[in-house]
Parts: sequence; C-alpha cells; structure tokens
Amino acid sequence: MMIYFTDSDIDRLIEDDLPAGDMTTFLLDLAGMNGSIALIARNPMIACCTEEVVRLYKKVGLEVGYFVPSGTRIQPGEKLIEAKGDASAIHVIWRTGSAMIEFASGIAGRTDKLVNIARKENPGISIAGTRKHPPFVKKMALKALMAGGGVPHRTGLSDTVLIFREHLLFTGGYENLPLVISSVKEKMKERKIVVEAHSMEEALTAAEHGADVVQMDKSTPEIFTECAGRCRAINPRICMIAAGAINDTNAGIYAKTGADVLVTSWMYHAPPADIRAEILKG
Repeated sequence: MMIYFTDSDIDRLIEDDLPAGDMTTFLLDLAGMNGSIALIARNPMIACCTEEVVRLYKKVGLEVGYFVPSGTRIQPGEKLIEAKGDASAIHVIWRTGSAMIEFASGIAGRTDKLVNIARKENPGISIAGTRKHPPFVKKMALKALMAGGGVPHRTGLSDTVLIFREHLLFTGGYENLPLVISSVKEKMKERKIVVEAHSMEEALTAAEHGADVVQMDKSTPEIFTECAGRCRAINPRICMIAAGAINDTNAGIYAKTGADVLVTSWMYHAPPADIRAEILKG
C-alpha cells in the first residue's frame, strides 16, 4: 500500500507536538540518558502506519530494532514496534507515534470487518472508502483503508469522472444526461464514466446512454437488486455500486444484491485501536 508521506509530513507531525521544545524533559535533565520504548497491542488489531512511526522515531535519533508492517494482524500482548535511544527523544515522540498507529489501525480493523462481512455473501465484492474522511488525514485514512483490505473509491477530484445530480443541475438534469455522457466520452476517451442515480429511471438512463458505472445512492436492497439486473440486461459489463449508509449491519445484505462495489465512509469513524507504550530506562 504505497501512500507516500513526505519528509515534510513527518516533520509537521513532530513540530505539531513540539513547537518550542519539551519543557518537562528539559527541566528534568533527561537528555543524555538511555532508554527504550515498545508499543504493544492491548486488543486484536490490523497494524497500520508503523512505517511512518519508524520514520518519526528515526527523525529524533532513535534506533528502531523491530516493527511489523502495515496490514499485519496483531494479537493482544504482541509488539508493533520497539526502539532505543536518548530518553528525551523517546518522550518527544511517544504520544505522536502511538496516536498515529492507534487511529490508523482502528480504521484498518473496521475496514477488515466490513470486508469479511460482505465477502461471506459475495466473495468478489470490493469495499471502497469514500473521500469523506476527516480533513487533514487523507494519507493516513487511505493507507488504513487499504491495510484493512479496502480500496479508495476516489482519492480526490482528479482521478475519477463521477457525475452527481448536483453537476447535472447545471447541465440540464438527467433529461440531458445522454448528451452529457457523449460529450465527456468524446473529451476523455480513455476514462470510465460513473453516474450517480437516485431512482430506477435515472439508473436505466445512465446505462442506456453509455455510463460505465452506475452508483445507486441510498436505494433499498430490493430496488438495487432489480436495478442491477435491468442495467446488466442493457450492458452486461456495467459496474454496479451500492452507496450510502453502508455499515456492518447491512453490508452482507447489499453484498447479495448483485453489487460489484460497496462504497462507504463508515470505516473512517472507527474507534482507535488500543496500544500501550512500555518505556524503560537503560
């Protein structure tokens, strides 16, 4: 899962918690003392962002002796990372590193849960995370999504042609959708076109006039099942996406409707995983 965090990203994480030095370690004269830190799981989890925490540790001069890669399944009591070095550096990075792994691993674990629920009913289905992750944590959220077995629905506005009802307000509505699809295909021949629909009529219009993907928003499982069948009768290769309020209580139900993809932001609101830091002198 290659989500690239720049050196600037890593530096900002440190600077955010250390805008003008660590007053406590300075007053306690901890600089120059040797110590070690290990992060240990308190609950079963899918580890995530350990690579970035290794970089955080190394930025402040710690020597990393062990870490598990993102995507690793961890049981309570198992170590995620261990390092040694200057005691003042350990205290600088302790909370930032722990928090990053906890939040990312929480998202990864919830994604994994959703993937397992859906694939029990439909082994070939994809779980896609929306771009509605909390602001300023896109890279962490995307890495965690993929560590848990999901895929990005959209990494941002630049990577997908996705036509919403709100776009069509300015182009003549769904009545003018055939011309819109034709125009987009002519301008960008190599890209697939995704059209969001809110009714059977809108979905069929999209399928009939060249949409590669129909994304049904907040439809019932019964309507989605019928819609998927009728759209595939028009275009057997069309991709059908179920979106809107997908979570652990209904992912299995929607997976049985004929959906190729379930799109949701549910995983981004996961509680953090629980880890403890073991800091020792010497």
